[in-house]
Amino acid sequence: MTIRTGVTQSAADPKGGMTFGELREFVQAAMRADVADEAVVRQTATWRSTIRRLEVETHKELLSE
Repeated sequence: MTIRTGVTQSAADPKGGMTFGELREFVQAAMRADVADEAVVRQTATWRSTIRRLEVETHKELLSE
């Protein structure tokens, strides 16, 4: 069985982009969710290249007995 774990964080101001505090919250939530170091972070950016949304997902295989 595979368990999917993910974290998503959106900027409070989508036009202005994500703040450092919001980025920190995303990283802390991902660490609490035990997201794998190899997981790929996906982002959505504004036309000015600021971060609008971040998401990361990891898959874990459970051993069946």
